[in-house]
Amino acid sequence: MNDVAAKHPPSFHFWTLANVFTFARFAFAPVCAYFFLTETYWGVWVGGWLGGLAMFTDFCDGYFARRQKKVSDLGKIFDPLADAVFFVIVWTAFGLAGAYPVWFALPFIAREFVQHVYIRPTAMSRGVVLAANFWGKLKTLVQTLVLITICWLVFFTHYWPWIASWTMPLNMVLIGITGAVSVLSIIPYFGALRDARKAQD
Repeated sequence: MNDVAAKHPPSFHFWTLANVFTFARFAFAPVCAYFFLTETYWGVWVGGWLGGLAMFTDFCDGYFARRQKKVSDLGKIFDPLADAVFFVIVWTAFGLAGAYPVWFALPFIAREFVQHVYIRPTAMSRGVVLAANFWGKLKTLVQTLVLITICWLVFFTHYWPWIASWTMPLNMVLIGITGAVSVLSIIPYFGALRDARKAQD
């Protein structure tokens, strides 16, 4: 069986410490977007730190779920969904703030729409809950590193305006690479969905 899929009766434990950390990322997303949309160096500074804290909750939810032995199907569903919502909102906000053309956020939106509106619900209809795999985790790590890098670049531009001429091209390269990693990371989930279908044939 594919390592991103597990077929068993769904288990849903709502109020666990791990899930609280997961749900926190949903709350962080619009707050970070607000600060990025101020288009000020201090807004990017605050938003960047909040974004880093949001991604720290991604580590915490997995850590406490394993430590307390409360890994649940609810967590497997909402953990990657929280990451998706957070980054779709953040990348869109950065685009609207002028860090790069806003249409650069479209690959992220399309990728997450396919995974969370089609792949995961279709797999669940066959009794399979898709957990985050290596490629999904790599996608989140790359997005986190690029988010931090872009925040630093925007922040430094305030103190060294002469770097502004190459921060936009660099931002576009970074977000382009991140978008490619994001889109490619969905391929194993299609494989897991195919395996789920074969198991019922």
